[in-house]
Amino acid sequence: MRPASFSVFRPLSLKEAVGVLSENDDAKVLAGGQSLIPMMKLRVFSPPKLVSLQRVKEIQPKISDEGGYISINSLTTYEDIAHNGDIRQKLPALAKAAGEVADQQIRNRGTIGGNVCHGDSAANLGVTLLALGATLVIEGVRGERKAGIDGFHTGPFSVALEHDEVVKRFEVPYDNSSKQTFMKISKTATTWPMASVAVNISVSGSTVAKARIALGVAGPTVLRAHRAEAYLEGKSLSADVVAKAAELAVDGLNPPSDIHADSEYRAHLLKVLTRRSLESLEV
Repeated sequence: MRPASFSVFRPLSLKEAVGVLSENDDAKVLAGGQSLIPMMKLRVFSPPKLVSLQRVKEIQPKISDEGGYISINSLTTYEDIAHNGDIRQKLPALAKAAGEVADQQIRNRGTIGGNVCHGDSAANLGVTLLALGATLVIEGVRGERKAGIDGFHTGPFSVALEHDEVVKRFEVPYDNSSKQTFMKISKTATTWPMASVAVNISVSGSTVAKARIALGVAGPTVLRAHRAEAYLEGKSLSADVVAKAAELAVDGLNPPSDIHADSEYRAHLLKVLTRRSLESLEV
């Protein structure tokens, strides 16, 4: 199918971009276009106006180690993230998640900002950044603000941005005691995951000091497994502890059903992925 007709604005700065958005309530932001354009072709979305961010100078691809966190500009591509040395060393779950997005063509074009702000619970980077506790730096007509990734996803394809706001960059914390990974199950390497899990734990000696477990395709948004996280703290990752944490991660969940998996099967996949993720960490 072809999308409905639309016009495109191509601002050169963030100030110009948010100004255009504030004056056009029917406009939608376009980053890499790897999620939005296919949905426009299917007429899921039919915005009459797009605001392309490709020329906005402040958010061009850039990754930098700021001491305690990695800063990643919004137009940074999956490919840039997957192969960046600092990210591979300090945020290996993020490098893995980016490297497993769809195929090479999409990884060359798709961006971290577009992926997260699209608000799809199946997206690799959204679930991984939730586990990593990322902070978003956001620009709007009222100025700059920061927001934690927790609570940023508010519903299916819905995020906590005002219409005239754009995410400038992501600040992703790291520490030397962190053990982390990302895992997903999909029918093929290029299809959307049926389920995904990202795990990030800080360790003290041989025990878990702090844990963050994020679940993808577990509900209308990416979700934290709070009960499993609380259970793990202060414990060693024995087989029994890992098995119990995996059970708690899906306890009470009601994942969506679709043509790929019903709710019960998807909950089973999430449980298996949580167990495998914890087992893979060398503590």
